[in-house]
Amino acid sequence: MIEFNESRGRGIQEVDVFTAADALLAEGKRPTIERVRLKIGRGSPNTVSPMLERWFATLGERVVGVKPAAGKPAGNDSDGMPTSVRNAARLLWETARREAEEVQRVALESTQGELHAREEALAAAQAALGQREDAFVQARTSLDAALASSQQARETLERQLKEHAVEAQRVRMGLEDEMKRLTALLAQATGTHEQMRREHAKIVAAKDHDLRQALERHAGQEKHMLAEVDRARQAARALESDMAKEQQRRVKIEETAAKRLEVELDKQASLRDAARAAEAALREQLAARDQDLAHARACVASGSAEAAALKLRVDEERASHAVTRDLLAAALKRGVSLKERAPAASSGKRPRPSK
Repeated sequence: MIEFNESRGRGIQEVDVFTAADALLAEGKRPTIERVRLKIGRGSPNTVSPMLERWFATLGERVVGVKPAAGKPAGNDSDGMPTSVRNAARLLWETARREAEEVQRVALESTQGELHAREEALAAAQAALGQREDAFVQARTSLDAALASSQQARETLERQLKEHAVEAQRVRMGLEDEMKRLTALLAQATGTHEQMRREHAKIVAAKDHDLRQALERHAGQEKHMLAEVDRARQAARALESDMAKEQQRRVKIEETAAKRLEVELDKQASLRDAARAAEAALREQLAARDQDLAHARACVASGSAEAAALKLRVDEERASHAVTRDLLAAALKRGVSLKERAPAASSGKRPRPSK
């Protein structure tokens, strides 16, 4: 093997490239830029490339001028081609063939590696596909079970919704009946109040009539007492005193009765306002229940809790209605008691004037 250590201290020369290419050709290798650089041990590809091209350009002339090896006769072969040219061509052909075989071997190995990698990838893909198919079968089984469960849950929810609708209809009808009953009670209380007002007017009229009769009797008695002036004056003073007291007592009685009547009227008005407020609250609660029922259709999961809350609310309303009925009954009892006391007050004995 030719060494190039003697040219280390200077730049690469054309003779160095030619010598290295000849050495590579003698070794049966095709001279390339990299091989020449490795053979020389230095030099850039830009420097070696033009020199190597000139080597290829002068190869034919140099091969024709090459001296025959020892023991081989110089001259031409039977075809008239110089033996040196034929040998150089055979050497180039062998070199090119070996390089082509090397390239083909490398390409074959690369192709085999790619085929092996593709086979492995295909096997992995087939395994993944099998896993996906198994997962798909499991998912389909799970979906079928979930679908059956959801269908059963939907049927259960629809049944519960129908039951809630029936219960709500029943509660609504009960509330409507209760409202009708409260309205009747309110009308009855209003009638009772009107009757009490008329009776009070009658009592006041009777008292006025009695007072006028007393005044008329007093005037007649004064005519009879003209003859007895002195005694009549005393009797008149006593009578006037008694009349004043009686008048004051009647005024007090009337004021007391008026105050009691006013209190009863206020109580009746309060009861009427309470009944109206209860009716409005019932209507609002009925509207709220309609909204709750609409909301229950969207939130069926909480239907049982809402039904329990609705039942509790109905119980509270029933208790409130019971309290309202008790208040109305107490008011009616107080009205009857007042009616019984009024005639007793108007039937008291009046003092008779002394003669």
